[in-house]
Formats: sequence, structure tokens, C-alpha cells
Amino acid sequence: MARLGAAALVGGSLLVAVAPAHAADENVLHVGAGSADCADDGPGTADRPFCTIGAAAARVGAGQTVKIAEGEYPERVTIPASGTSEKPISFVGSTSGGRVEMTGPTAGFVIDGQRHIRIENVTVLGAVDVPGFDLTGAAGITLDNVHVARNDPTAPALRFTGVSESSVTRLRVSGARPSTAVVLDAATTGVTIDSASLWSRRHEAAPDGAGIQVEGTGNTIVNSVIDGIGAGIRVGPAATGTVVANNDVRSGTGHGIHNQGASETAIANNLVAYNCGNGIRVDGASVGVSVQNNVVDTNGVSTAIGCATVPAADGQIAVHDAAAGQTVVDYNNTYDINASLRYGWKGGALSLAEFRTASGQAANDRESRATVDTIDSANSAAPGYPATDREGVARVDDFGFANTGAGPVPYADRGPREVVRTVYPHVEARLDLGARSVTLDASVPSGVAGTITSYEFAFGDGTVVTQESAVATHRYASYGTRSVTVRVRNSDGQWSGGKTLTIAVAEPTDSIGLYVPEYGSYVTAFSSAPPPIYPSSPYLSSKGAQFDLVDGGDGRVAIFSRSAGRYVTAYGSGLSPDGVTYDDPLRLYRLVRNSDGSVSLRAEGSGRYVTAGPYLVASATEIGTREKFYRVNVGEAGRSLKAKANDRFVTADSEGTKPLIANRTAVGGWERFDLIDLGNSQVAFLAHADRQYVTAEKAGAEPLISARYGIGGWEKFLMVRHADGTVSFKALANDRYVTAEDGGAKPLIASRASVGSWEKFTLG
Repeated sequence: MARLGAAALVGGSLLVAVAPAHAADENVLHVGAGSADCADDGPGTADRPFCTIGAAAARVGAGQTVKIAEGEYPERVTIPASGTSEKPISFVGSTSGGRVEMTGPTAGFVIDGQRHIRIENVTVLGAVDVPGFDLTGAAGITLDNVHVARNDPTAPALRFTGVSESSVTRLRVSGARPSTAVVLDAATTGVTIDSASLWSRRHEAAPDGAGIQVEGTGNTIVNSVIDGIGAGIRVGPAATGTVVANNDVRSGTGHGIHNQGASETAIANNLVAYNCGNGIRVDGASVGVSVQNNVVDTNGVSTAIGCATVPAADGQIAVHDAAAGQTVVDYNNTYDINASLRYGWKGGALSLAEFRTASGQAANDRESRATVDTIDSANSAAPGYPATDREGVARVDDFGFANTGAGPVPYADRGPREVVRTVYPHVEARLDLGARSVTLDASVPSGVAGTITSYEFAFGDGTVVTQESAVATHRYASYGTRSVTVRVRNSDGQWSGGKTLTIAVAEPTDSIGLYVPEYGSYVTAFSSAPPPIYPSSPYLSSKGAQFDLVDGGDGRVAIFSRSAGRYVTAYGSGLSPDGVTYDDPLRLYRLVRNSDGSVSLRAEGSGRYVTAGPYLVASATEIGTREKFYRVNVGEAGRSLKAKANDRFVTADSEGTKPLIANRTAVGGWERFDLIDLGNSQVAFLAHADRQYVTAEKAGAEPLISARYGIGGWEKFLMVRHADGTVSFKALANDRYVTAEDGGAKPLIASRASVGSWEKFTLG
């Protein structure tokens, strides 16, 4: 992550980078191979981390977390200690930039008999003859967001031996010529593999390998993608009570899902396609197997690359051996270009009609690959039926389809994806940070089946409003980030699935405008494109030129457009006010104060500076003229100055052609100035009379006049605030205070060494 320089402006204040002293957290050990101060015999603190993960593993105890900095760790780590259910041991890799990579042919983690350990955000590269994660006799283990990449392996990526009550989430396994990726042995029970991604090229996979091999009882494989690895999921004979649901299994050299004699396996809501063998095969002495709600499409592709050595498949779904008559097959969609190869039964290939007659099964199966034939037609009472789809989407009743499914949720869809065609309303959100409010426009796009009769708005703070109008505004009692949800009711009385948005109604730290000297205009945001943000407003009184700054943490700010009601996003093509939250680097910036008092914006997402051309875009690698802006706080725009010397307003007389003088009884255009914030209480005056900067002419030897198109030393003033509410201005040109000379009868001039009544002004 890029760091700020010595100083950067955030929220109107000049922040100096000073590293605070922090006491070491006894519950956290740090590892940083890239740190010059790392030492394996050190304390393992943030400033003196261990060099290796193994050193931390040797010290860690229950309730402690090992934080691993990004970098390369050529080691294999055995964890010797256990945690407890209340105080687990955690190894957490950094996600701030690069990866935590354990490298080498023996790289990885070993857990042998330990309990309650969590490992997350770790990549293992190159482990060939040993598993990247090797667990034996362990329990209560959690692996999250781990990745194993290797070529020509002889061992699985993950091997579980006698493991119980553990989980693997967001696993990735990749590489050329894999064998079996994950093995759960016969003594492994109660393990859930969720949201795994296992990948290889089919022609490189070992024909007898598998993506996931299950041999133990009571294990669950859900929400995963297995692409191009042997058999996708293979369930061995002793594996009783396995759940295989919501998976996408494709392009393997064997059967997609193969139940090899296992009993009580629940195979539900999977997509199985383009495998060399059968899509789903149940054989051996299988008893009590359920195959329901699956989409099985174009398997048995024996002519495809990588399939030449595989025996020809006899159906998309095949039930053979003693499993025939002991297996429930229903509510599936099957497709093969050859209708007679859609089902296998007792060694023969059958059409759907023939399979129904021979087996008494598949009464609600469909011969179709069309997505519309999966909608609202699954059996939600099927064993292993998942309440949400592979992406976590809840079951939704599609307004345009009759409910032909069975069970308590008759509108669930077949396959791993809940098809949401037009049931979610389109929701636009506009925020008003000052008012702590949001306006939701839930107008539904055309094409929705049926008529929308009412809208339900849940604003995330317990307030729920149901009304006929598609637009609703709500004011919050406090600032905060909230999830808002909108549902629509159809003319048949059914509610749609909810459309949820996360919105950030954040408290502004400052409200500013950004003046572009080259264009003589303020940066302005428009809700329509192109281009949505560009220099166009001469005055900050335009709401489009006003932006709120929000603390984005770590010295960053989010920029909120008051006119658009959204946060500004830095796309490659330009800046656009289109975000309702700022939980994305594309909506975070570093506001940098330059040595000349100007400011620059560094986009966090790209690391580039915002440049002002015909429109704003974050494209510059260095700060030049076009990357510099003058900051004006909204409250300091269009100000007037009343001299205490004579109680008259200062004017840039004759449209700025004459020196400034305090002789006006009322405020018009010539009497208004924008106070440009240059940092350190320094300001410059931009006169509305002629759009030029006020200068202490001839280094302060002559009266002040609005006559400059740029800000140099003569145009900078130190603003001094007094206890009585007045202000004075000291010209940097000569270090003298500005005075309303001769009781205001003469023009303003920077000529006084101290402050009296003639040197005081009131800001209006």
C-alpha cells in the first residue's frame, strides 16, 4: 500500500505522520519474512516479528492469533499446540496486498492430533509429494480462503485422515496434471467443504483421480466448482450419509459425481456437464441414495479432448448394480443430443420414457437444458436440499411461472443456481449526508410478469414502510452503514425476493470545493454522463460543486457529491458519482497537501493522481500543474469582509480594477471573496468581481488589488482569529498586517506590524 509523505490533508487538518507507540498485544504474534527486523528468537511483535511461520507455531497457544505478513515462506509447518472451542489458535495471512506464499516441494501445514485451529488467507505453491494441508486425528479445524497450486503432484492438495467436525471454505486448487485434489479418508467424519474451486485442464488430468474423494461418514460437499479433474466428486463404499449439493462439476475425465456403493448419499441441486463419463452414476451396493433437483447436461463426451481412454457412458444419470431399485431419481433435468442416452439402468442406456417404465423413477424429470425449465420446479423436501443457491441467494418465487415443485418451498429452482429473472426491483439510492437520509427509487424495469401493486422498503434500522409509490425517503436517527431492502408485491399477492443495497450514511468531516486554476472553475459533479465530473462552475454556491469528505480510515477519505447524492468512484475512464457506500478502494482517495498550498487527490484503487482536463480522471503518475487544485471550504465561499475601522464592507472596486477599499454599506458581487485554504491557517482571496486573486502588490508596498491569475508569495495571507470573533490577515509578502488605512478612508494595504482596530475584520 502506498504511504503518504511527511504530511497530508485530511478533513481540513494538516496531519503529520508520527508513529504512535503501541503496547504489544499478548494475544497476537506477528510473522514478517520481509521485515529487516524479523528474528525467530525475537518477541514476535509487530515491530520485531518472527521470520518464519514455524517459529510462531512453536510459540502460539490457545486464544492467540498469528498474523502473517505478505511474502514468501519456504517451509513446512507442523502446529504442535491446540486451541479450545472458546479460544482457538488462528494463523491469518495478510490480505492488504500480496499473498502469503508457502513455497517449495514440501511446503504446507501439518496438523497431527491438534484441535480448534484456524488457518486462513494462505497459498501453498509447489507441494508435490506431500499435501499442502495434511490433517491427521484433528478436530475443530477451519481452513478458509486457502490455495494450493502445483504441477505433477503425487499427493493430494488436502488430505484428511481421521479428522472430525471441521470445515474448509473458499479452497482453491489449481495446476497441471493433477491426481486427486482432496481426500477425506474412511475415519474422517463431520467435515464440510464449502465454496471450493478445483481446476485443471481435462487432457492433463489423471483418469483415475478425483476432485474430491469421500470415504468417511457424514461429510458434506457444497457450493463448489470442480472443473477438469478426473471424477468430479467420488463417494466411496463406506461413506454413509454424504451430502453433495449445489456444486458445479464439469469437464472431468471420469464420471461427474460417482457414488461407488455408498449408502444414504444426498445428491441435490448440482449442475453436472461435459464430463467424459456419466454425469451422475450410482452403482455397487448403494442403498437409500437420492438424486434430485440436478441439471445433468451433455456428459459422456467420449470424443472430446482427454476422453479417448474413457469407456463410453450410458446416460446422463445412471443407476446400476444393486443400487437399481434402491435409489430415488426425480425432479432432475437431463439432456443429451441422443435421447436414448439420457439414462443408464442396469447396464443399458435408456430414454426418459424408457427409464420411467423400467425403474418407476423420474416421474418429474424433464428432458431439457433450458434455464426456464429449472425455475420453480424443484423438490424442497429432497434429502440434501439447500435453502439457498450456490451463491447464497434465497429461493425466490418467479412471478412468471407456476409453482410445479414439491415440499415446503414449491418455488425452489433445480440446479445450483436460483434463477432470478425479473423478480427483483431495480433500486436507485440517493443519499443526503447532512440530513442523514436516503431516497430509494424502486421503479421496476419492464418485463416483469404481472402488475406491481405495492412496494416494501426496509431501511435497515427497523423501519419498514409499505406503500403504492415506488419512491420513499427516510431520515436516520444517527449516522452509520445499513442494509436497505426493497420488495415488490405482484398482482397475485406474492412478494418478490428482496433487492438489498448497502448504503453508508456517513458523517462528513468537511464540505469543500476544488478550484481548478487553469479553467477558472470549480470541479462539478453531474449525475448524467459523459463526462460526469469536470470543471464547470465559477461559484461554489452551485450544489454540483460541493463535496463532503468522509473519513475512510488509514488516512484516506471518501468524496461525496452533494448534487448526485453518491460517492465518487475513480474509474479508468474518469471520475463518476455513482456509489452509495465507500467500501471499495475505487471510492477512496489520499488528499495530499502540496508545498505551495494546493492539494492533490491520489486514487487508492489505481495509485494514480486525479488530473483535471475536460473531465477528471485518475491517470497521472506524478503531480504536475493539472494535478493541483485549490481547496475552498464550502463555508468560506462567497464571504464578505467588514472593516472594524469604519463598519463598511471591503470591495474589489470597479470590477477589481481598483484597489480593495472598505467603503460599501451593502454586499454585492464586488464585495464577495472565496477564501482558499492553503493549509497552516494560510489563505488566498479569489474575488468574485473579476475571478482573480487578491495580491499585496509590489511585496506589500502598494495597496491590495485583485489582479493575479495565480497564487504566489504576494497572494498568500495568514489568517489570525481573535477572541472577539474578528480576524486579521498578515501578508506573507512582507510579514505585515492588512489595515483599512486612515480609518477605512484609504485602500487596504499590508503595512502594520501589530493589530489594532483598523487591522480587524468581520467575516460575513
